[in-house]
Amino acid sequence: MLRLIGCLLLLLPLAAISQEIKKENPVTFYGFVRNDFYLDTYKGINAFQDVFYLFPNYIGTDANGRDINDQTSANLVSIVTRGGVNIVGPEIFGAKTTGCIEVDFAGKPEIFLIRLRKAYTLFTWTKTKLLVGQTWHPFFSNDAFPRIGALNTGSPFQPFNRSPQVRFDYKAGALTLSATGLYQQQYVSVGPIGSSNTYKRDAVVPETVLSFEYSKKSLTLGAGVDFNRIKPRVTTTGFDGKIYVSDECLNSTSWMAYGKYAPGKLVMLLKGYYGQNMAHLTMIGGYGVATFDPQTGKETYTNINSYSALFNITYGTKWKPGLLIGYLENLGSSDPLVNKGIKADVWGCGTNIMNMSRFSPSISYSVPKFLLTAEYERTIAAYGIGEFNFRNGLYADHHSVTNNGIRLIMTYFF
Repeated sequence: MLRLIGCLLLLLPLAAISQEIKKENPVTFYGFVRNDFYLDTYKGINAFQDVFYLFPNYIGTDANGRDINDQTSANLVSIVTRGGVNIVGPEIFGAKTTGCIEVDFAGKPEIFLIRLRKAYTLFTWTKTKLLVGQTWHPFFSNDAFPRIGALNTGSPFQPFNRSPQVRFDYKAGALTLSATGLYQQQYVSVGPIGSSNTYKRDAVVPETVLSFEYSKKSLTLGAGVDFNRIKPRVTTTGFDGKIYVSDECLNSTSWMAYGKYAPGKLVMLLKGYYGQNMAHLTMIGGYGVATFDPQTGKETYTNINSYSALFNITYGTKWKPGLLIGYLENLGSSDPLVNKGIKADVWGCGTNIMNMSRFSPSISYSVPKFLLTAEYERTIAAYGIGEFNFRNGLYADHHSVTNNGIRLIMTYFF
């Protein structure tokens, strides 16, 4: 008995120290173990062992006239498994400070290294917040995103992008005004040297987003505008083989708006986007060469415009049926494209897609720390074929291809 009392007395100071440390630097771990089985009937533009399916990829037919990518594939992966740390720190500059680090296992194709998802510090005052670090792009729209099973989260009908940023929020009652400056890291622009954040770095100016959100009771409304500037080339080559410095940049502007209604078990979401060169947001769009000087190789550029809309509805808690409907359309280039006799110089994501639609019902079963989801995703993409119109970057005709996808997902939270 005396030994037991002695042990307890020895442990008391350690417990007190532990509590003191916990108060000064509390750390909370979170995450989930997730397994995705998927089956797709058409090869697509996708990532992470095809678990992130964006849209069916039409590349033509073989010598017998058979569609090359009309091929069924299936797989089971665990790389979506995720872990994170929330940190509550001391008061700095009169603000409460918190931090977040979040990773998954989708770092590189075929290797599955740990990949950074979030890494930011947040300063919170009474009416204002300042976030510095990597997190979701403001066009992802805070909590107003589709509740679905697929990892694409509604993309390309809505953005999928996490970027390094500095974001300032001012809250006045139910209204929040935000201003954000961003650069590119994992989700990058496309251009003459492929996918790279070089174009953004060389343009110097950060991507700028101004937005607002009004949230009261069951209703949330939001809208925003995005200005982005890239520099596709730093040099050009003339017909004489000499190199010339290029200062030409491309400016792009995009808009978004959304509304969410969530009274109790029902959640309804409606979102819309209209914009230029939104490829870095994992959306349809890009840009092309508008003028070309053969003497120096100098180019100017024009945006490819597009719009998209989606509707998502879910109902329930333990059993939750849901539905996602999406539509997008390629609106072509703002200015005529240069005709070099073969095809236009165009870079982006799905720039030869004329329109796309998606219909995706789902059902999920949820109990504490456990979630099962079954989802069907039908995506139809109409690819441009026939004569190419250099005046607007569109095609005379189109050919539609369809993917029928099945997703079975099991998630265990901790």
